[in-house]
Amino acid sequence: MKRPATLFSATSLAGAIGLGALFVTAGAAFAEPAPAASATPVASPAPTPNVIGASLGANDPCTSLMAIVTRPSVSNSVCTVRPNKVLVETGYQNLSLVGGLGNTVNYPQTLVRLGLKVPGLELDFAPPQYQRVTGGGTAITGNTDASYGLKYIVGASPKMSYGLQANFTVPIGSDAFTANGTNVYAALNGSLTLSPAFSLGAVLAGNSLTNGTQRYTSIVPSVILTYTLPIAQPTSLFVENAQFTHANGAGTPTRTQILGGVSTDVGSRVQLDASYAFSPTNATGKYHYVGFGASFYLF
Repeated sequence: MKRPATLFSATSLAGAIGLGALFVTAGAAFAEPAPAASATPVASPAPTPNVIGASLGANDPCTSLMAIVTRPSVSNSVCTVRPNKVLVETGYQNLSLVGGLGNTVNYPQTLVRLGLKVPGLELDFAPPQYQRVTGGGTAITGNTDASYGLKYIVGASPKMSYGLQANFTVPIGSDAFTANGTNVYAALNGSLTLSPAFSLGAVLAGNSLTNGTQRYTSIVPSVILTYTLPIAQPTSLFVENAQFTHANGAGTPTRTQILGGVSTDVGSRVQLDASYAFSPTNATGKYHYVGFGASFYLF
């Protein structure tokens, strides 16, 4: 989740226009005579269009790449990709269990987000990713399941925005990594602007999971605080707390995960990120991981 851009209200805009007109009128009384009527007026340059796409409305929070990209946090951004635009997010993650008990590597963590014709609605697709698990002197490699889903921004005000999301997995992964059934994910995403620099995001997600023979539920609430640096290049620092009930299967304890990282835009269409996370929960296995990613806004 990234901080939504601050929007000007219609009242502020009207006041600014009125004040400008007053200065223009007053200045005209002291101006030099106007040029002859035959003089050719000079056209003003057209404003540069926003590569993100057309605005969704007066309180649109999704006016920048920083607001739309959702990785690398557990929390999802509220914002969706604009109609007929495509965002591709990719990444690499290296996780190690504390005590040298094992290691897991995932990449390229691809997520393709396509803006549909309905404003505020997007289609998501995550193809299988490569995974390698090592431990006890052995290594297992293969591909995970694929997933698809929809995401929608329901409403927004100058301070707050909220939306919905649902995803479904397709059990096409390798034997060691497939769920052998369809997992279902549903979430309510929210964002609150605290100040021009700080924003708070929250997600309440629920998973219906299966291991092929048993189905169980995992609830995943998360909260993320984002600070946007006061520099020309859009850059944000963030810290997140996420909880995972039944983290290792039906009836298992809840896991806590703390994540921190940085995201920075490179131009108007590319964003890079780096993150570090750890779990201090003994009952579900302590771990820590590093991750790196890149996102590309197309068309």
